[in-house]
Amino acid sequence: MGLTWETKEGEQKSNYWGSVMMASTVKLGNDAGGNSVFTPMKNMLPMVNPNDIVWGGWDISKMNLGDAMKRSKVFDVNLQNKLYPHMKEITPLPSMYFPDFIAANQVERADNVLTGTKQEQMEEIQKNIRDFKTSNDLDKVIILWTANTERFASVEEGINDTAENLMASIQRGEAEISASTVFAVASILEGSM
Repeated sequence: MGLTWETKEGEQKSNYWGSVMMASTVKLGNDAGGNSVFTPMKNMLPMVNPNDIVWGGWDISKMNLGDAMKRSKVFDVNLQNKLYPHMKEITPLPSMYFPDFIAANQVERADNVLTGTKQEQMEEIQKNIRDFKTSNDLDKVIILWTANTERFASVEEGINDTAENLMASIQRGEAEISASTVFAVASILEGSM
């Protein structure tokens, strides 16, 4: 996007310096003179150009990403102003909301939630993944779990200790199956990464 914005330290320009895949290097070994030889990590792994990534996702809040960015107050205000026109049209898909796993302060934001059993919600997430892949003509869908308020889920014998038990537990709607677990299973079943 070629964005620039003002900060206390002066003008900043968008770049990929913070991207592990775009900015990191890997030591390949040594040359004949004993000097270390490095290559960008992006040269070792097949990577899509970050400018070609198609973004989408789910959230329990239906707030568009521009307003959510402003509410969170993470980015510098000048950067928010530059990003807002690009983010205001992006709205999240409805997400799973299992209150036992989420901080109590999130209940007021939970206005964009799936309904039905855990199995039905997983099937809806699977459909979302398929539809997103098809509608954007994508080769691969990569799912990143970025929720930060979900509590730890215990590993319990007969519930989530094997793949077979986990699938049966989702079908039964077991209480100790978290949204992140259901998202992970949906992603795996759809061949996503």
